[in-house]
Amino acid sequence: MKDLIRPVSYAGLGSLCAQGLAGVLLSLCTLAHAEEVQFNEAFLPAGSRGLDLSLYQKNNPVLAGIYRADVTLNGQLVSRQEIRINADKNGGNPVVCINRKLLELAGVDMNRLSADATLALDNVDTCPAMADLIENATASFIPATQVLDLSVPQVALRLNPRGYVGPELWDRGVTAGTLGYNFNANHNQTRGGNYDSAYLGLNAGLNLGDWRLRHNGSLTWQGQTGQDYQSLNTYAQHDVTALKSQLTLGESNTSGEIFDTVGFSGLQLNTDDRMFPESQRGYAPVIRGIARTSARVSIRQNGNLLYETMVAPGAFAINDLYSTGYGGDLSVTVTEADGSTQSFTVPYAPVSQLLRPGTLRYSMTAGETRNTFASRQVRLMQGTVQYGLSNLFTGYGGMQASTDYGAALAGLAVGTSFGSMALDVTQAQTRLATGSVNGQSVRLSYSKDITRTGTHFTVATYRFSTSGFMDLNTAVQTLAAQEGQYSAVGIAHPRSRLSLTANQDLGDWGQLAISGFTQDYWTQSGSDVQYQFSYNKQLGKVSYNLSANRSRVDGGALQNNLLLTISMPLDFGSPGNSPQLSTMFGRNTDGRYSEQASLSGSAGADRQYTYGVTAGHDGASATSTGSVNGQYTGSDAVVGASYSQGGGYNSLSLSANGSVVAHPGGITFTPNAGETMAILSAPGAEGAKVVGYPGIKLDDRGNAVVTYLRPYELNELAIDPLGISQNIELSETSQQIAPRAGAVVMVKYGTQHGQAWLLTVRLEDGSLLPFGATVSDAAGGSVGTVGQGGQLYARVKEGTSQLLINWGAEAGQQCVVTLPAKVADDPELHPTAVLCTPSVKIAKVAP
Repeated sequence: MKDLIRPVSYAGLGSLCAQGLAGVLLSLCTLAHAEEVQFNEAFLPAGSRGLDLSLYQKNNPVLAGIYRADVTLNGQLVSRQEIRINADKNGGNPVVCINRKLLELAGVDMNRLSADATLALDNVDTCPAMADLIENATASFIPATQVLDLSVPQVALRLNPRGYVGPELWDRGVTAGTLGYNFNANHNQTRGGNYDSAYLGLNAGLNLGDWRLRHNGSLTWQGQTGQDYQSLNTYAQHDVTALKSQLTLGESNTSGEIFDTVGFSGLQLNTDDRMFPESQRGYAPVIRGIARTSARVSIRQNGNLLYETMVAPGAFAINDLYSTGYGGDLSVTVTEADGSTQSFTVPYAPVSQLLRPGTLRYSMTAGETRNTFASRQVRLMQGTVQYGLSNLFTGYGGMQASTDYGAALAGLAVGTSFGSMALDVTQAQTRLATGSVNGQSVRLSYSKDITRTGTHFTVATYRFSTSGFMDLNTAVQTLAAQEGQYSAVGIAHPRSRLSLTANQDLGDWGQLAISGFTQDYWTQSGSDVQYQFSYNKQLGKVSYNLSANRSRVDGGALQNNLLLTISMPLDFGSPGNSPQLSTMFGRNTDGRYSEQASLSGSAGADRQYTYGVTAGHDGASATSTGSVNGQYTGSDAVVGASYSQGGGYNSLSLSANGSVVAHPGGITFTPNAGETMAILSAPGAEGAKVVGYPGIKLDDRGNAVVTYLRPYELNELAIDPLGISQNIELSETSQQIAPRAGAVVMVKYGTQHGQAWLLTVRLEDGSLLPFGATVSDAAGGSVGTVGQGGQLYARVKEGTSQLLINWGAEAGQQCVVTLPAKVADDPELHPTAVLCTPSVKIAKVAP
């Protein structure tokens, strides 16, 4: 080993290993830096002895330019983005240029930077190094793994919760228009005649700067009555970043968390939980404790490790647990440095009203009601607030005021080891033509997860209202009826309501679920009842489901239905596309039985084709039925068709849905619909697939639309280059963005156009080129390195006819390759053989 590297330094060794000049050196890539490295040529291939290795003896041989790199902060991956590296004017190590976005993304506290550092960041003509901006901080680029490793002292970092993405990284997107559509048409033939109908649902949007304009509506057509268009809502939204809120102007609905949901026309300002880091959303208690030493804190729920961190000696508080969305007490274990442990339990069974300690959620609405069942609308003012007082208590309340109506609500949510409860009382007054009526409504909610028995009460709610109580919707309908001088007797006036959702895990015996509600009224006899019981069991590949449903609406007769479903996959077809066979047996209220068998599945590499065939017998009509359906998910839209036939009827239906997006790069179609989108643009890379979105490919302009992005969070968008033209190379294949809600973000991927060559190069005497020789184009730019066996891979610009190969400074250590007129059909399988003729200067290379 002493003969391999003479004493000294290992500077530049990382890059040498990245270039693969000598496999024997790989184990030394982690050695510490020193001043200079000298290599023993005896360990290089015979044809490469005499190779000029001066580039690797000092410094890091990373060429200046733009690189796509994974950015790590103190060993943790934080992002993937482009970085700029400049050559050092004094011949030292190349400099990683640090910019404001990079520091923000890494979590640096910008307020701690000096005035000179801030000035350097704001000057676009400079290339500030990390060490010049933050004391004791470094930035190292590792070319072997394409990683930029940032080391920043903890004191210079923001104390952010997990999942934090700074508002300065929230992307409002570009000016764009969107149109989502959902179309279906149906043709029925029966003994009584033919019936034709069609439906078109539209979701239109226009993004202008920070404003998002939206309109939702539907167009229906029937052969007998013609067409009708219904506007569902039209509104504009704008982020209020400082308040972590949304401002809505136009037609929308209140959230329904405190008061029942109300449609309105006007304005609303309300908290948007999505603007908080994921670890701050929903409810999770603050874990507090005391550590004697530098200790490891582990938090588990139902035996699953949710979170683990190191804490310093003394009191600690963990306030960035992710909300799991389900109950189950948290088991906390503190493992001290000496191996001793202490454990305790923190109750956790959330209800919707519970918030984290110190969290504030609010909503303010002003405008006019928008009630479909009322002939006259009234003015509306509503305000609600929730505040997390502690781990145990969350207080909440609200007020409603309208024409001839007013209501106030106050409540308290409690989280205990016996479960979580929320109790609130609403006082309401309605001024009717016959006089004012007053009333109260009491609501109690309960949630509990009993781990020992596998019982999950998702929510149980009971609500009782006195005879004089009306909620806002009921009051608006009643007032409109009185003004129109018609009876308000038919308007529902609830008295009490009980709802329950529960699940029971039976272990090897399956799962049991129960859900339902019952509600009675002051103004009418009888009650509404609906509940469902279901049992699931898996035996090998066969799954069983038994469900029973009982319901009664508007005082009618009870309806009972029983259904048994048995399904199993069939062992044929391509992997991942095995069809599913299902059989169903049902019994209705009249005691009649129905049977049905269906075969369904998918086909295609991306499961873009789905199909189904069904045959059955309907006991109610004593007829046999059959149907067939199919659907295709393309890169532009989803289209489908179905045909069914039974006793005395047949039906044909067609459907199509998707979205159209107009943006600065053109017009792009997508089969998906969503609020927050991104346009992936890589000109020339048409046909490339978008990772994670089956069936989505870049169109002829190199654009594709992806939806379902998570707003205010980092989303990774990747392109699979497999299948694109060999003359195109992507500069990067993955990027991260944090879009604002409703944004259409333009994500551009750099592409390099040029001919790709795989050559086997020999000298005039028939010998192979030295391993590790550098390759340059006519302009002197590096385009590759000679590998083993004299093979060279290079991508050159159009019009390039010759390449210069150099493996030393002496005469006879460079030559010129004249590129053939035609590349092989598959260069990876058939490398082109060429000669390298002697050359003295690069100037001799023809352009």
